Amino acid sequence: MSRGWRFAGPALAAVLIGTSTGITAPTAWAAPARDHGGPSLKAATSYYVDPQGSDSADGRTPATAWKTLSKVNAQTFKAGDTVSFKAGGAWTGQLTPHGSGTASSPVTLTSYGTGARPRIDGGGSVDAAIKIADLHDVVVDGFEVTNTGSGTTPRIGIGVSATDKGAVPGITVRNNQVHAIQGAASGSQASNPSAGGIIVSALGKQTPTYYDNLRIEDNEVFDSRSYGIVTWSQWMQREGWNSLWADLMGIPDADYRPWTPSTGVVVDGNTVHDISAGGITVMQAQGARIEHNRVDKTAQNHGNVGIWWAGADDTMVQYNDVSGTKYWGVASDGTAFDADASVHRSIVQHNFSHDNEGGFFIAVSTASAPAEAKIRYNVSQGDANQVFALSTNAKNIDIYNNTIWVPLTPFIANHPDRASFSLVKVWNSTVKDVRFRNNVIYNGAKLPYNDQSVVTYDRNLYQDGPVPSADKAALTGDSKLTSPGTAKSIADLSGYVPSANSPAIAAGLDIANDGGRDTVDTKLPSGMPDLGGLQRAGGPGRDEAAPTATTTFGDGQSTSPAALTDGSDYTSWASPSSGVTYPGTITLNFPSDRTVSEVVLATHFGQGQGITKADVQTWNGSSWVTRATDAQITWTSNSATVERQSVRLPSAVSTTGLRLVVKSANHTWGNLSVNEITTR
Repeated sequence: MSRGWRFAGPALAAVLIGTSTGITAPTAWAAPARDHGGPSLKAATSYYVDPQGSDSADGRTPATAWKTLSKVNAQTFKAGDTVSFKAGGAWTGQLTPHGSGTASSPVTLTSYGTGARPRIDGGGSVDAAIKIADLHDVVVDGFEVTNTGSGTTPRIGIGVSATDKGAVPGITVRNNQVHAIQGAASGSQASNPSAGGIIVSALGKQTPTYYDNLRIEDNEVFDSRSYGIVTWSQWMQREGWNSLWADLMGIPDADYRPWTPSTGVVVDGNTVHDISAGGITVMQAQGARIEHNRVDKTAQNHGNVGIWWAGADDTMVQYNDVSGTKYWGVASDGTAFDADASVHRSIVQHNFSHDNEGGFFIAVSTASAPAEAKIRYNVSQGDANQVFALSTNAKNIDIYNNTIWVPLTPFIANHPDRASFSLVKVWNSTVKDVRFRNNVIYNGAKLPYNDQSVVTYDRNLYQDGPVPSADKAALTGDSKLTSPGTAKSIADLSGYVPSANSPAIAAGLDIANDGGRDTVDTKLPSGMPDLGGLQRAGGPGRDEAAPTATTTFGDGQSTSPAALTDGSDYTSWASPSSGVTYPGTITLNFPSDRTVSEVVLATHFGQGQGITKADVQTWNGSSWVTRATDAQITWTSNSATVERQSVRLPSAVSTTGLRLVVKSANHTWGNLSVNEITTR
């Protein structure tokens, strides 16, 4: 398998919710009854379960509570029913209710009374301690769940499955404590994604099956001998990725079917720690949100990742705190985050990654499937090995406005694999379209950039360590952040704010559709942001398109004025090399009002082709108003290194348009040229 896959090893016994021998036969999906207000429909009922109760009672009051799981499992509940287990009570075996709810009236399994969560203990003898099979609109809320015994067969704490059911709406698993989940201590079964704390499966071969509005929230999952939280599907085939690890999932390769993603998946507010393999994994989903989770000490018995997603489009991974992922060797992951096989348009933002032995982020896929991601406004502190690892089919990887803080930790300094550690590592020739922009990178460990010359670096600030020669707009030196390297949690990132004299302030490229907020949710300014993940001062926080650019000079050298506002110092606009007359204009139209006090020109070979004199005008809604006249611009360089020169206005102006009336330029080659025009 390609580098980064975490499921190599001999075939062992696998767990599959709903069957131990194969796929269950298709069953008809009964639509929930509609409430037309007629007298024949029964009202919702509350039921109670108490270890001191009686199964011969009616179960409808705490005084007449049922006693056993078997009594609950024998009932068929209806929309709006609630089954409450007594706080402090404990039951051994499997809770597997019957009966579905509706969107407005789910069937709810919960607790009553005061004290500890009711405990469901599978004892390691059942596939899942709580098993929700072929149901919809069900809430599981407030249990302690464990499922371990003397064996090593992988088990599940809370298992949700549906087989050949089409859309499965309204499953919620929240506020549970799931721990001590049986599994193997080593080998591939210690990394079995069909087993672990909370596992949601979409199965079958006949009717495409997927979850809609699936929520897994505010649970604590720990001490699992496989995974923490997983959603996966038998309906996963696309882009040459055709099956899921037959030795683990228990499903023959031939029984997988075309990709049918779950929708409305939210994994929010969970605490996942001390896990043998992966912490949180979402597979086969469209528009999933993985947010506000705390993940610590994953991959403790097998190479894996804190949070990863696969077979997934438009995944949003944000506001997570991930740490302590264990390193298992050069090619064994160990990162906080992973955009994995068949992943399109991921966004990884507003996260804190720290002390992960394998690094911050990896992208790796298989077959023809891409692994795509935008990584922005995160802080990585003390991550080791390969801070960024890019492998098979990693593409469209845009890494901007992150703060990467890599001190020489004892782990790095003393590790026998230290010679292979990298700040950026490209593993495969299929990697392409990777950009690093606007990042602050402290590299006290002096890790190299083993990037195979396929990564574009643009206007990053490098403090200590090597500077990639490809970054023609690099800033170097002390970043002068407030108190970097001291954060303990995602709520403790103020040390990464630039100090008043930091070179990072308002030095960044103006990047379109940047989300509008920094790592700690400060609204971003219009125009040039501070470099790194945190802003010193906020702004309107708009998430908008790039300004449009036009010019009266015409275009030369196959360039376009769009290059002037594309968030890149590498692309440039040039006039024709002959017939240039002055004055001419370059005009920017902003998507919305912005306050402009300074105009910044970025140009390479400025002494040969840079603008040397211009008026600056702004649009007042009906006409152009001159704000600076005959501004002189002096270029000190005539090389491929991008130089920045600015024109300051007498006072700040709110405007939707900016115009340079260019009066002269250097003409060594007959043309004038600009790489980027931005504003502060």
